[in-house]
Amino acid sequence: MPMEPADLPIIDVDVPATWPDPLANLVGRLADDARRSGHPPQYYQDLDLLSYENAVLAELEGHLVRAHHHTRLLDHEKDAIRRQGLRLLDAHLVNDRLDQALALGYLTAAEHERLRTVNETVPGQRGWGRREGQVCLTLSAAPQVHDVDGIHRLLTYWGGEAIYWQHCEGSPALAEKLRSLGAPSVVTALLDLAAPVPEGHSVFPSVVHVFVGKALGHEPADADVLYRSPIPPQRIESIVTPA
Repeated sequence: MPMEPADLPIIDVDVPATWPDPLANLVGRLADDARRSGHPPQYYQDLDLLSYENAVLAELEGHLVRAHHHTRLLDHEKDAIRRQGLRLLDAHLVNDRLDQALALGYLTAAEHERLRTVNETVPGQRGWGRREGQVCLTLSAAPQVHDVDGIHRLLTYWGGEAIYWQHCEGSPALAEKLRSLGAPSVVTALLDLAAPVPEGHSVFPSVVHVFVGKALGHEPADADVLYRSPIPPQRIESIVTPA
């Protein structure tokens, strides 16, 4: 893996002081336009801003953007992320996690077999198939305060959607076991959103909407990031258990 500059500036959508001046000026103009039109800040997602998305992404070049991956981790998994970074979701990652949990005594053979069997299906038929080949993050830390329900299952059930998705409702005993494993964890990572990738990263509602929402003073403004590149260990900023 090629080395990258260690001193790239970091942008945090929650901290306007980190926004470079050209970005802050553009976002400020768009926010002023929204205020003059009387647009309520909480409806920032309805603003007609997509034509400015490429301009905002261009201002992110040469910067890393802070984002947050919400999950539940065992201690050895935290160590693995520190060593290897965040891997793209696929069947190999799911099975690796299950196999390690079995080997370390967190799962019984029966639990391991049940969880692994559910995931050994045709990729397009998996309940988590739409998440395959990506890392899911939020652009803001806002869900930890303003949208706790949106990340509740991610922090409550071990393994992420790929492992818990079919067991929260239909398998009470297994659901209880998954709730008992690991600790709720927020992995803060630094993303290069301006770097081209074959399939392209997806951000919803959009990067420009989040920045303008924050500039309007709407603290819950956020976006889901579907990041389609592995995140190397040097871009893992922290792994913490939320208060």
